[in-house]
Amino acid sequence: MTAEVTVETVEAGDLAVERATVAALRRSLGAHLAMYRTAAGLAQPELGQALGRTRSMVSKIEHGTRTMPEALWKIADEVCHAEGALVAEYHRLAEAEQDYRAQHQAHQRQVRQRHAQAELDALHASPAPWLRQGDSGDGVCSTMTGVDGQLAEELLRVVTKLIRSMGRRQAIQLVGYVLAAVGLSGLDAEEYTRLVRAVAAPRRVDAKVVNNLAVSLAQCKRLEDTLGPCEVLDSVVAQHGIVRRLLEGGCPDTMVKPLKLVDSTIASAIGGYLIDMGHPKQAMRYFVHARKAGHDAGNPTCAAYAAINTSFAAFMRADTPTALDTAAAARSLAARTNDVKLKALAEQMAAGAYALDGQYGPCMAACDRAQKFLTSANGCGPDSPAYWVHQGTLDSKQTVFLCLLGKPQQAVEAAINAQARYDRTFIGGYTYCQIRLGHALVLSHDITEASRVLGQAAGQAHLSPRLTKELHTARALMQPWEKTHAVTTLDAQLEACGLLPPHQTGGIRQA
Repeated sequence: MTAEVTVETVEAGDLAVERATVAALRRSLGAHLAMYRTAAGLAQPELGQALGRTRSMVSKIEHGTRTMPEALWKIADEVCHAEGALVAEYHRLAEAEQDYRAQHQAHQRQVRQRHAQAELDALHASPAPWLRQGDSGDGVCSTMTGVDGQLAEELLRVVTKLIRSMGRRQAIQLVGYVLAAVGLSGLDAEEYTRLVRAVAAPRRVDAKVVNNLAVSLAQCKRLEDTLGPCEVLDSVVAQHGIVRRLLEGGCPDTMVKPLKLVDSTIASAIGGYLIDMGHPKQAMRYFVHARKAGHDAGNPTCAAYAAINTSFAAFMRADTPTALDTAAAARSLAARTNDVKLKALAEQMAAGAYALDGQYGPCMAACDRAQKFLTSANGCGPDSPAYWVHQGTLDSKQTVFLCLLGKPQQAVEAAINAQARYDRTFIGGYTYCQIRLGHALVLSHDITEASRVLGQAAGQAHLSPRLTKELHTARALMQPWEKTHAVTTLDAQLEACGLLPPHQTGGIRQA
């Protein structure tokens, strides 16, 4: 007994050293972030805006008490001009954290193994509260409706197996959750048996696991429109990590393609969030990954959607050749599908590439084709990755293209149509319509109406950095009229919403 305690004490001491090392690396990384941020002339709120985090969260990261995903460290590295130093240091921290977790898990497993037999004896002596002695004397009888004695016997075997890896308390608690789920959801015996076996082998992947991941992503997408990309990014990145680990961990061959489809969809979603946070360059990597995953799954729909997003990221970076090339690839891939909404979106991205290249005629022709595809949809395509595309979204994008092409009056008409066709429950999308209408009105020199429209949008422009940037771009165009009552009123609204950029505040007030 003494020898076992000594071994456990030594192991615990080693873990304490490793934990202290990880903490020191985290503090060092935070200190270097603060150093590079200061050298780049950025305040904590400005860095927080780039990362989609609050100033207090940036402060905690710099003090080493919080961390963030690799994708955000890459953004911080670029914004702070660290030339890869922050990312490299993050990788060292991640490796140290992984080593610590592995050692901690090994230590816990060894401790559980030492006490496994005693725990098993205790289980047989004191069965779980939801199991009672049956009249037949078999020792196993379920008290829960819908779970027969045979399933209860199987459950006890599962519990016994779990004890050797988890410990009695955790195993009983976990199986209790499973039983509770059965009682609430009304699963039949076959589904319940599959669920119990999945608990015994948690890395087992089946169609239900894949479907649950897809459903979780769909919920995040709906939340993103209401709360903004910054609020859901971490959750979706975590989901992507789960999918990648399942693919790398040897999931059943029959599940590889379905998981690849989920992989592609999640990667496209992350790329979209990064664009909305103002980082199209980082988004490109996710879109390239999404296109490859869609190709590996043999699914032209996912591959086309990823190519469309790649063209959009290039459009946001003003990379005309890439926007044109990837739009052509997206059109070709979409043509291989029966998804008319996807085809409409591919045409719209082609229109954006033409607008970036200054080609008015081809741009308008592509916009017309997009509307025709959408008209032929007749409500179909609920499973389309472009399910969110409707006439309002196409008109909203067309407003951007017309402004870029120097056609402000046509842009105003498109923006008005977009607002009329948009479902206002999609808060983020409707706010884009408002800001784009304001932008077009500024270009048309209707400053009073532009100020009113932009003032209405100010209350929701905080949802994403891209919304804020579009608002700031429209306001910057109003510089010649900044002394007018309409613009000063708008500035007061922006300031009240915390949306007046720090580097513009002084200039605007002086004017």
